[in-house]
Parts: sequence; C-alpha cells; structure tokens
Amino acid sequence: MLPQKVVIFEDEFLIANDLKQQIQPFNYEVTAMFRKAEEGLKYLADLSNPEDFPDVVLMDILLAGKMTGIEAAEVITQNYNCALVFLTGLSHLETFNEACKTKPRAYLIKPFNINQTIISIKLAVYQNNLEKLAIQHHLELEDRVLSRTRELQLAKDETEETINLKNTMLSNISNQIREPMLGVMGMVTLLKEETRDNPNVQRYVSYIDDNVAHVFSLLRKIMDLKDTR
Repeated sequence: MLPQKVVIFEDEFLIANDLKQQIQPFNYEVTAMFRKAEEGLKYLADLSNPEDFPDVVLMDILLAGKMTGIEAAEVITQNYNCALVFLTGLSHLETFNEACKTKPRAYLIKPFNINQTIISIKLAVYQNNLEKLAIQHHLELEDRVLSRTRELQLAKDETEETINLKNTMLSNISNQIREPMLGVMGMVTLLKEETRDNPNVQRYVSYIDDNVAHVFSLLRKIMDLKDTR
C-alpha cells in the first residue's frame, strides 16, 4: 500500500522533524513542513495534481507567522478534503473549543506519545474516508433521484400527450357522426308529421328514430371515454 501523505505545520523545527521521523515507519510520508501558516497554505494552493495533496495535515495552533493554526485550519477545511489533526501544547478548554470549530479529526497535546499519535492519525484518516464515502453515496443517490425524476416527468408528458390526442380524436369522431345524425333527426321529425295518417310508414319512421337515439347514446358513451383531468 502506498504511504499516506502528511504535511506538518509546526513552528519548532526540532519537534516537526522528530515527529516526521517517528511517523514515517508507519507508512506515512511527510511531504512538507512549515513554520508559518502562510507558507503552508501557498504550498497547498500551488498543488495541481490531486495525487500530491496530503491525506493528513498536522497543525500546531501557535505558528511563527501572523496567521494562527486555527485560522489556517479554517482555510484548509473549507478548500481541501484532508484529515486535520491539531498538535499543540495548549490544553485550555477555550482554545480547544475554538479549534473544534474548524472540525478537526483529532487533537493531540504535546509532548506526544507516538502510539497515541499514530492511533489519532489513523482514526482521523478513517473518519475522513468515511465522510468522503458518505458524500460520494449522497451524490450518487442525488443523481439517481434526478435521473428517475426526469424519466417520470418524460413518462408523464408522454401520457398527457397521448390523452390529449385521444380526446381530440374522440371529439372529432363524435362531431363527424353527430352532425349528419342531427340532419337525420330533423328528417325523422318531418316524416312523422307528414305521415301521421299512414301507420305503415310511421312504423318505419319509428324504427329510424330508435336507431338515431341509439347512435346518440353511443356518442355519449364515446365522449365519456374522454379524460377530464
């Protein structure tokens, strides 16, 4: 397994170098060390290859430059996806609370116990990887939901188009049948008046009248098939 890359922000060179020597045998590669936050942030900003970005940043709270480790940590957590571990000799609760606002993965108090340090770094990396995985799954779920929503919308649009086409067709069929049948009804009414004294003709006229009524009944059923949504 390739070593995990580590960047150390520590204003005391001897402490930083000692920490580097102690963690390297545990498959950690310290790619850079900085006494000032400004220099370390510039180094990170200049990295162009994603493979060169550190997996872990070990951050001292008090640094040599104008910017504190907490301020630098805020920039790192907002812009880079790496595990942040604070290294400090300060154990005040107020400082701890302020540092926690930057969402570090671990918080180590100097002087360091190497076993505790390695465990903290491993835990920090593990938590960071879990968060990356959760974000990836969330994005994949969003993509699936968005894709499914588009499919459902397309199906809805196609269904509505089919319904509109069906309604138009039924309306056209109904109108094409109704108009001539209205003419037939008018002729039947006239025949009834003109043949009132002829029972045989009246019988045929009644037969035609019944069939016209049946046709209009069928037309009403056809129109009932229209979707009224």
